[in-house]
Amino acid sequence: MEESEGLLMGFETKSCPRCGAELYADMCVCYECLYDFSRERQREIRAQDVPTIGGKDVGAGASPPERRVVTEVGVLVRTPVVDVWTAVSSGGATIGRGVENNVVLHSPAVSERHLRVVPTPDGMEVCDLGSNNPARYRGRDIRDRVVVSYGDTIDICGCRLTMTGPVSFEPPLD
Repeated sequence: MEESEGLLMGFETKSCPRCGAELYADMCVCYECLYDFSRERQREIRAQDVPTIGGKDVGAGASPPERRVVTEVGVLVRTPVVDVWTAVSSGGATIGRGVENNVVLHSPAVSERHLRVVPTPDGMEVCDLGSNNPARYRGRDIRDRVVVSYGDTIDICGCRLTMTGPVSFEPPLD
């Protein structure tokens, strides 16, 4: 494929906010992760209902609930049923299905020891630990190691992990 600055083979493109895949601008659904662009208006409305993250106020009593800018080093784990933030120490953290991991994802598609994340000055170093279904970053499989910038998201079998760190950002709403 010939790619150049927002063009895919001469056509206008856009990036999927969920998985980062480059798509034709007129596509309504991402072919990588099935993100539905037609629901963006519903997500904007829902933005008022997003609780804060980071183990602090989760929106109870806030009027209206405010989104919190995350600057601590950690991972925001988003699944269809829960959003949770967890700190990652300088020694890193493991993520997988096994109970010995720092972050446990209860999905049969996730490997026992799926990957390891370690904070670096440039972002979170993500290392595949021999998973059967590799994590995806910007639409590509993570087969070895990659540094994921703070604020960027990876996908592990439908679970989205946003790397948080010293660079302020607002987590995605979808």
